[in-house]
Amino acid sequence: MKPIKYTKRIGHLFERVVDIDNLKEAIKNAAKHKMNRPSVQRVINDLDKYAGKLQEILITESFRPHKYTIREINDGIKKKKRIIAVPRFFPDQCVHHAFVQVFKEIVMHGAYEYSCGCVPGKGTDGARKIIEHWIAKDPAGTSKVAQIDVKQCYPSIPHEELRKKLEKRIKDRKFLRLAFKIIASYQQAMATHTRMLPEIDAVGIPVGLYTSPWFLNFFFQDLDHKLKEVCGVRHLTRYVDDIILFDSSKKRLHAAIRYTSGWLNKVKMRIKDTWQVFHLRIRPLDFLGYKFHKGWTTLRKSVMYRISRKAKVISKKEYISKTNASGMISYMGFIDHSDSHGFYEKWIQPFVNIKLLKGVVSHENRKQYQTLCAA
Repeated sequence: MKPIKYTKRIGHLFERVVDIDNLKEAIKNAAKHKMNRPSVQRVINDLDKYAGKLQEILITESFRPHKYTIREINDGIKKKKRIIAVPRFFPDQCVHHAFVQVFKEIVMHGAYEYSCGCVPGKGTDGARKIIEHWIAKDPAGTSKVAQIDVKQCYPSIPHEELRKKLEKRIKDRKFLRLAFKIIASYQQAMATHTRMLPEIDAVGIPVGLYTSPWFLNFFFQDLDHKLKEVCGVRHLTRYVDDIILFDSSKKRLHAAIRYTSGWLNKVKMRIKDTWQVFHLRIRPLDFLGYKFHKGWTTLRKSVMYRISRKAKVISKKEYISKTNASGMISYMGFIDHSDSHGFYEKWIQPFVNIKLLKGVVSHENRKQYQTLCAA
């Protein structure tokens, strides 16, 4: 298909969502890491049939989100307990992927360059690289740091404000109706009440849905740009709900914090009271599991403890699953990208063979790829 034509308000998006090739790709992407489930295998083994079904329910606008399964997980390097919503694989997850495969182009087109959370090619590693680059190349401009966290970010995003932002950017009514349908479905996952609120009062985007981080990044695009353009801070990056600002002036950083608080208050959201402004030469920036100092980067102690414990657990197992192998390899990324070689030699190398773990992951990925190709 032709590239999206970016005008003040974008049209001709729904036809991209319901394109049969987009739907087949969406089903395959939704199936990744789930190929051991019979319900997923059934869909993949008859891809043309299910892509046709998906196309029909979208074109006729008869898609109705099913009730989500709610689970508690330990998320990320901090192992925070989070409540996540898990949609049914077909059609819900497949619809979400089909929608995002089009919507993400709009998000990426308007995104602030250094917004890194849940962004392909950036993420944790992208945020680390840019912070290290700023500290090394601009010592004066990174001498002061402000650290802001949006309070209850996912659960407090107002549906009405999100819809307004979407309507301001997109004019394709069918695409918007699909987006609004997905957003409205969030309420049953987020609700602590037995009755649904009027959608104008509804809040919350559940963690766990493929659409959620894309809606969140779209929602905060305006704030990202305004902090740079209006407040004039030297450097800034946002990772989901965590905002890091660098400047040579504490006064400018405090002004940026007030601006952020005011922007959020307008949409009935808040920053946490734990915001900080400090000198980087006095103490490091503790962010994303790393501690950024002037000239070097180390790991947070709790992260080192978790990695070493994982290595010891794996060393005692006769069979290493893909989950354990990929988890340990992911942790190795933290070690490789920090000044932690001594820690690796003492607490990791004696317990695990990284080459063996990579072989486990590669073997499982190859099996999955062959199954998807056969479809």
